[in-house]
Amino acid sequence: MHPNASIVEMDTVEGIKGGKVFLTLLFRNSNFMLIFLMESKTMAEVEKVFIKIKNIIGIDNFKRIFEVILTDNGPEFFNPISIEVDYITSEVLSHVFYCDSYCSYQKGSIEKNHEYIRYILPKGTSFNSLTQEGCNLIASHINSTSRLILNNKTPYEVVQSLINQELIEKLNIKYIKSDKVNLSSDLLKKSHR
Repeated sequence: MHPNASIVEMDTVEGIKGGKVFLTLLFRNSNFMLIFLMESKTMAEVEKVFIKIKNIIGIDNFKRIFEVILTDNGPEFFNPISIEVDYITSEVLSHVFYCDSYCSYQKGSIEKNHEYIRYILPKGTSFNSLTQEGCNLIASHINSTSRLILNNKTPYEVVQSLINQELIEKLNIKYIKSDKVNLSSDLLKKSHR
């Protein structure tokens, strides 16, 4: 793997058992996270998300920003070809690698970022009433939170030097001013008023 390769950490976050789940994708070089709502924690749902991403940002952009995807051995990730390969041309676009068993620290950035999700949606909260728009809102607020590890910049600010603004907008992530960032369970309630 090239030392400057764009590495994306991938994981899932569960609401209630058997309900909707999140597929989370975190760009390691910026801590910028995308959240996609899935109906269930299955390979088919993961494949749908990647088809959607490839269609939204285009194949060339996908190859550039998803060079390496690092994930765990969850059964929803057992079909790496559906992620790595263009389903139309069969071109290899990306490379999926798996963490060693019981070594979640190998994708520690995304594990840490999940804490922000849990501020808004505590463990045991159902995701069944959520929409993709709600997930984009959550991601926008999380990505607009400054981080010590980023020299007090936000993931949104850092990612702008790596991914052009047009792509960020296509992915429906918005910048939230620091005094408007809300990482509490009130976030989704306020957005429906």
